[in-house]
Amino acid sequence: MRALVIFDSRYGNTEKIARSLGAGIAEAGVEMECLNPRDVRIESLTECDLVCIGAPTEGFSASKSIKDFIAKLDGPGLAGKWGFAFDTKLDWRISGSAAKFIEKELKRLGLRILAPRESAIVSSPAGKDRAIATKLKEGEELRFQQVGKMVGNSLLANARTVAA
Repeated sequence: MRALVIFDSRYGNTEKIARSLGAGIAEAGVEMECLNPRDVRIESLTECDLVCIGAPTEGFSASKSIKDFIAKLDGPGLAGKWGFAFDTKLDWRISGSAAKFIEKELKRLGLRILAPRESAIVSSPAGKDRAIATKLKEGEELRFQQVGKMVGNSLLANARTVAA
């Protein structure tokens, strides 16, 4: 089984989460690669069993570069593959969710959602420029490694079920 974790990251938080997610997927025994969208060959997605996409939440939704990337995915034969969406966002009730947008788009493209979307929380010190001073909440990288292991195990379990 092969997984690809695709991430956009403005300040490095989403990249850390993507790499933690990928480490968990690999720990489950799934071949895994973690890439920025600019490094992804769209045609290579058809070789993946699982496509995970994550982005920082900006303007209540996904970053422009992830939206642009997803717009290029119409037609490469992703229907029936597994998908998983994740994001980083501030712990505010009205912060929005990049993962919600991404998950909706994955479904539109015909991917089957392997597990519900997940958000890693970032915080910012009071009085600072919130966009620049954000950092991951303590424990989020470890939590996402565990999420990745659960996602990887789910992928393998689904593959065994289909094979049986």
